[in-house]
Amino acid sequence: MNQDGELRPRRKILKWYYLLTGLIILSAVVTIAVLIFTRQPSGTLPYPISKLTAEQLGFDIYYPNQKLLPGGYTLNKGSFETTNQVLLYSVSYGSGKKIIFSDQAKPSNTQIQAFYTRNLPLNTTLQVNIGLATIGAVNLQTVVSIPTNTNAWLIATAPGNIKQRNLDQVIKSIEIAR
Repeated sequence: MNQDGELRPRRKILKWYYLLTGLIILSAVVTIAVLIFTRQPSGTLPYPISKLTAEQLGFDIYYPNQKLLPGGYTLNKGSFETTNQVLLYSVSYGSGKKIIFSDQAKPSNTQIQAFYTRNLPLNTTLQVNIGLATIGAVNLQTVVSIPTNTNAWLIATAPGNIKQRNLDQVIKSIEIAR
């Protein structure tokens, strides 16, 4: 066989080798680009409601990260509801027990302090990533108030017999939507 006849199969193999190598590299680049551009920034969650509705509310949206909730606690994804400039949603646990959250525009510090004086005169605090949580009781219910580090105020109401360590974990699981 002449030298030209031996080179043709070799060229074909090299041609396929380079083509497949190029496709593998292209696939890797596309995959990395998709992961970079679609991932959520650390400490944030996707919007639970349409971004347009969230923007119309005029304050940042916060809610618990399901991955950080205590075992047996579930964020009710179908519970998100907007009403009169407030976002309402719930987390379920146990047999039919719920923690109800409201997310709304943050009032002035004076108004928040007046709320504490009137409603939570006996309270404890817990520093979390999103702000200082104040925890107290109103009418046999546990109430949590978190004026966030941004422009929102979260208020959560839970059954009075909720375990404090579980409530603390729920509060610590709250992140901002971006």
